[in-house]
Amino acid sequence: MNPRWPTLAAFLVLSLVLWACRPTGQQSSPSTTATPKKSRSDSGDKKDADTAAPLGEPSVPFAMMGGGPLRAHRMPIPGPRTQPVELKRFRTGARVFGSPVIGPEGTVYIGSVDGTFNALRDDGTLRWSYICDEPIFATAAISLSGAVYIGCDDNTLLSFSTDGHLRWTFTMKQDVDSSPVIGEDGVVYVGSDGLYAIGPKGNRRFTAWLGGHLSAPPAMRPDGMLVVGSHDHRLYVVSPEGTVQWSYDTRGPIQGPAAVFKANDVVFGSDDGYIYRLGADGKLRWKFRTQGKVQSGIALSTDERALFATSMDGGIYALDASTGKLSWRVQTAGPVRSSPMLDSENRLYVGSRDHFLYGIAAVNGEVLWRMDLASEVDSTAAVIVGRRLVVGSDDGVIRFLGEASR
Repeated sequence: MNPRWPTLAAFLVLSLVLWACRPTGQQSSPSTTATPKKSRSDSGDKKDADTAAPLGEPSVPFAMMGGGPLRAHRMPIPGPRTQPVELKRFRTGARVFGSPVIGPEGTVYIGSVDGTFNALRDDGTLRWSYICDEPIFATAAISLSGAVYIGCDDNTLLSFSTDGHLRWTFTMKQDVDSSPVIGEDGVVYVGSDGLYAIGPKGNRRFTAWLGGHLSAPPAMRPDGMLVVGSHDHRLYVVSPEGTVQWSYDTRGPIQGPAAVFKANDVVFGSDDGYIYRLGADGKLRWKFRTQGKVQSGIALSTDERALFATSMDGGIYALDASTGKLSWRVQTAGPVRSSPMLDSENRLYVGSRDHFLYGIAAVNGEVLWRMDLASEVDSTAAVIVGRRLVVGSDDGVIRFLGEASR
């Protein structure tokens, strides 16, 4: 054998290795799907993302379930005046139970029972998506500075930047199907096996144990007190430090958010079929009986003289906010789990399990239109600019609706 062959062979192997490891001169393109973070803490402590995206601490909240921390389910812009048409759609792999919220840059954030959390452009195309280990029933909350929070049924609260970068995860002991509320100091409050207060960097501030699972989204009163219902049948008012101020007992689990008046009164529904208004001190002002469970949020008119609620008896109710007396009722052909959403021109938008989305005049209950979505509608519609709506449904579709071009 020629003695030069071993040396030549070694040289060729080294050359191939160097060629394979060469720089290509190209940047890798960003993925449209955030990589799921699998390492989590069972102790309730946060796990930081490997490389945290630069982002200031969240401050004043921008968007969340019910239009803000009061959970009043009203929007400061008008929706469609006439029956809308479908403009765009985005299909997920399972039922869409949560509701869309709109970020400060116009992105629509919404989860699905298939475990995906989707960030959609307002033309219905996907910006990015994150895949959770379990279904997502919760609705997101977004701060003004661009921190996005969503709960998942794998017991975690997730925090993202608006480009889909996972900032941190915080693990609890039960499903996080409650929707977060954000305080002006950036602290995030969310329900699970208790009421958790989590700092904007993912550190636990406190946990208040409230007697049962909390699937209801907490609300925040103007005085800073937190209001949240529990599966133990009670509504609780909790201080920002985690101390229970008072509670009110109903005869059923409380699953929807309370709506808050400017004077710190609250109104909410219970699985016992009643809608309750309580004073700031926890005393009952009135209660109104429906014929089914009340599992949705309450819409308050801007002047706080009227409120609007739904029931699993299929009814959409308008009540006098001062007395609790019935003003009008619209009966749908299926149970209603969706919360009513009130626009700036006093129109209500409500979905029903009869497959229809309704547009209703808030002043007198006139049904202006109803649109067949071909599937049950549990998601609450969001009003977006251009007299448009975004809503999810149980067929897994997120629809962008708007007035037909003239």
